[in-house]
Amino acid sequence: MTAFTGFPVLSLLLLSMPATALLIGMVADARKARWIALGGSVLALLLVIRLLLGFDAASGEFQFVEQASWIPSLNVKYLVGVDGISILFLPFTILLFTGVILASWNSVRTLPRLYFSLLMLLQGLTLGIFVSMDLILFFLFWELSLAPLYFLISLWGLGPNRRYAAVKYTLMMLAGGVPLLFGFLLLGFAHADSLGAVVPAGLAFDYPGLLALKLPHHLESLVFFLLLLGFLVKTPAVPFHTWLPVVSMEGPVAVAALMTGLKLGAYGIIRFAVPLAPNLAQEFHWLLAGLGVTGILYGALLALAQTNLRQMLACSSISHVGLVLLAIASFNQAGIQGALFQLLNFTVVAGGLFLLTGFL
Repeated sequence: MTAFTGFPVLSLLLLSMPATALLIGMVADARKARWIALGGSVLALLLVIRLLLGFDAASGEFQFVEQASWIPSLNVKYLVGVDGISILFLPFTILLFTGVILASWNSVRTLPRLYFSLLMLLQGLTLGIFVSMDLILFFLFWELSLAPLYFLISLWGLGPNRRYAAVKYTLMMLAGGVPLLFGFLLLGFAHADSLGAVVPAGLAFDYPGLLALKLPHHLESLVFFLLLLGFLVKTPAVPFHTWLPVVSMEGPVAVAALMTGLKLGAYGIIRFAVPLAPNLAQEFHWLLAGLGVTGILYGALLALAQTNLRQMLACSSISHVGLVLLAIASFNQAGIQGALFQLLNFTVVAGGLFLLTGFL
């Protein structure tokens, strides 16, 4: 892990989003609120460009690392940084949110200041997911992102069952968060056992340290399946996909663009589930491949049966994310590169298609 003692770009990036949301809440003019939201996204993009210019692509270490004590009694830290995987998602995420802001420029007439404030909060939490290097910090950003999404879907949804869609999405994500949290806690306790230390003194949740942890087979099995289950719900993989068509039809088009463009569950599998339980991931590569093939075929058949354009795009994204799971299951460099490339494509292509659908 590479230390970074210079300008805290990542912290400023994360803090700029809630600061922008607060500023939006302080202005009375809805037109100014839109411009402030756009300005906040442009500022975030400039900060990410600063990261890209200073990033050493030849290094496999985490860079721009910032660390501070958060919960000392549990060894939980504020630990952020980027590597060659996570830094790719930052500019694409900001570009998608910028597109959502522009697409919502004149279409949002009800509570526009609250709408753009929630978008800024959601953008900051999403960026926090990508830069978190502490598992508890990652989980905090992961779960907090549910709050703005719930209100965005329930208050600005287009369908008559928008509140049902918001509740269904939130409950499914909360249910998926339970195995995720237990998997992270098991890793922390396993670190204490490996040192022969008592709990909580031996707990550790920093990602680089846990990568070097050698787990017993039974414990690695439990960790892998807990993390995989938690991330599959968010991906979404079949049979956990039922929330996506509902949200796409009932929620606002902008939120549907974010849901289809940002495959955070697939990112979590690549970032956490596979590296933290590598032996079990390779042993059960057939499971990942089977889920991928099922998603590819089932999602494509669902898309063919749809007559609504938004519903068709939502179902096709289920098919496309199956390609990502299948690529991960290959367990070679080309497969992982292809999975990452496809995830970045989703941000521009799938998100952009939903925004274009909104104009129709």
